Amino acid sequence: MAALTADGVAVPNPIDTTAQECPAAGCEQAIVTDTLRVKSFATVRQAKWYSVTAGLPRFANIVVEFAPPLTAAERDGYLEAIGRLLP
Repeated sequence: MAALTADGVAVPNPIDTTAQECPAAGCEQAIVTDTLRVKSFATVRQAKWYSVTAGLPRFANIVVEFAPPLTAAERDGYLEAIGRLLP
């Protein structure tokens, strides 16, 4: 989230939801904001399984889910920023 914020991408009100979400999802960390939810996994394989199962976009070991009010264009903007920021 810090990298997105530094890049000028809006990620308002981040909350760490790792304790609530990761036991069931198998993730290492989960953060939710007003605009998106990001889960990071220990391996790309785990993230891929989760993203395919949930029908969500994935970048390496990170899976992204968007808040319903975001438009397709807004979602594309977030996806571009995330792709740009990951090595």
